[in-house]
Amino acid sequence: MFSTKEFIEASRNYVCVRLESYESEEHQQLVRSFLNGRFENTAFCILEPDAETRLTGSSRSPHHIMGRTNDQVIAEMTRIAKLYRKKGGDREMALQDFHSFRQALNVASADQRLLLFVSGNGGDLEKVKSTLRPVFADSDVMGRFHLDFADENSDADWTGTVSRSSDAPGMYLIQADRFGQHGAVVAAIPLTVESADLKSALLEANREFAESEARKVYSDHVSEGREKNVFFKNGMPYGEDRDGDGKIDPRGAKGGKGRKGRGGGAEGRGRPAEVEKEL
Repeated sequence: MFSTKEFIEASRNYVCVRLESYESEEHQQLVRSFLNGRFENTAFCILEPDAETRLTGSSRSPHHIMGRTNDQVIAEMTRIAKLYRKKGGDREMALQDFHSFRQALNVASADQRLLLFVSGNGGDLEKVKSTLRPVFADSDVMGRFHLDFADENSDADWTGTVSRSSDAPGMYLIQADRFGQHGAVVAAIPLTVESADLKSALLEANREFAESEARKVYSDHVSEGREKNVFFKNGMPYGEDRDGDGKIDPRGAKGGKGRKGRGGGAEGRGRPAEVEKEL
């Protein structure tokens, strides 16, 4: 339901947070806090603007707590949103940022979007963000790209996986390869660009990308990744510790020892790169 037009429209009244539960121990603990200590790959809850007080119950899916149908969930989201007055505007919006460039590239490949990667020092980046905010809030741009800012520690070697790249400060529009392991710079944009020129560059690149990028068939893509033994190694061990004993459950375990169901992977093992999206 998250990709439907109606849900996207309703979600624009919210600050939506995508927990990166396989890249961050902090995020894993946050998921547990919503699921009574249990860990799954994601959780859903609506919070007050203080980001702490819960307005709904919490579960794996909004259907579990807000209605069995998409229409019921959207109606409840709309009702809750009307209780709060919107503050700020596009120039105060939060901008997307991943834990690492390698994760951003992988997710961009999974979602079949171009990735805008921004590299520069702290002072320059604050100015760049003021340029980016109105562009990424524009209806022609919104939802068509992923955005990531360079981290001087985790992203120091980002150029090693991307062709036609440079370690000079700038904005780099990158097309990920089929499995999100590598990529190529399709446009290099100066940090001093004006918002209107940035929007034009993004839309032109996206037009060319849409014409050349074939839509992936999920089942075929998964099979190809397994055949080629392509894996994405997470920042956290892959798998789920549903029983909360501090260890990844063996494949087939669910909710505790001896129960069967969907399992994770063995601790330390990678997973098909991009095949199972980062959450």
